[in-house]
Amino acid sequence: MKSGSSKKYGAILAAFLALATSSLFMAPTAEAKSDDESTKPTKNTKETKSRKSLSDDIEKLENVSYMPGLPSADDRAHLFCLYTPKAKAEKSFPLIIYVHGGGWTTRPNSIPRWVPNFVRKGYGVAIVYYRLAQEGIFSSQIEDLNTALRYFKGNADKLHIDANHIGLWGSSAGGHLVALMGASANSPALDIGGDKSISRDVQAVCDFSGPANLYDLGTKQYPKMQWDTVSPTSALSMLLGGTAASQKARALEASPDTYVSPGDPPFLVMHGEDDKVVPIEQSDDLVAALQKAGVDTTYIRLPHEGHNIEHGKNIETARKFFDKHLKGEKH
Repeated sequence: MKSGSSKKYGAILAAFLALATSSLFMAPTAEAKSDDESTKPTKNTKETKSRKSLSDDIEKLENVSYMPGLPSADDRAHLFCLYTPKAKAEKSFPLIIYVHGGGWTTRPNSIPRWVPNFVRKGYGVAIVYYRLAQEGIFSSQIEDLNTALRYFKGNADKLHIDANHIGLWGSSAGGHLVALMGASANSPALDIGGDKSISRDVQAVCDFSGPANLYDLGTKQYPKMQWDTVSPTSALSMLLGGTAASQKARALEASPDTYVSPGDPPFLVMHGEDDKVVPIEQSDDLVAALQKAGVDTTYIRLPHEGHNIEHGKNIETARKFFDKHLKGEKH
């Protein structure tokens, strides 16, 4: 190959890789494909009342609305998919509510590949969708997720889940949202969404690579960070309805750091030290606040790992964390 062609090919490849990785946090599209299509939810958006077998030992309830009657710009904005062990009438299971990432601007087309294994370990797993930034600025997302949480608690018996043993798990933007739910559960400031007679308490929060202070994220300089959080067209600005600098009050309202208090549930926070999308300093600050408040906190910094840490031993670490706090098991 001629040297000119090699240079041209290298430039094209570099541009393609940059575009592909930047879509993790910045792409404003409505859907994003997951790396596992084998358990892709159905496209039926009508409420499904029957429980169907995912396999011989797993039940599924897919694309059901937790907010019936509310119109949405996207028909998946207020849906959930629930996976449980095949249940006897009297049996209930601890529930893990999984909140997807995607930079607040995309949602996945498939469920995480770890879901069947967790269900076979005795968990119910709910994948919950919510309004994206282009469908509603903050606090639309937390309103939706609070509504979903209260829906599960209010319908625990018929869904075969244990309302007193619920954990939250999210990665990236999902990590931000579950940390916010856990930290603000006793704060009246974000007591929005759903039946307010039902508490927002949960028993465990697992935060993978989540932002914790959105004002800092949009105004500070971080050495390893490569993605735009400053411009009016960034994903963060879409979420806040303007740049963090111009929307400071809303940025702080949307930050888990703001709400940390001694009554918060146990947290597992994991973050890659080489994360170039969400700087690890965000988790450092969240963990410092949790520890100062006396919250049961496990923090794992992952050397040589980047933004996507939802794999392998990290998933096993999350399962053991939930086993401890939702089942009372020790490993």
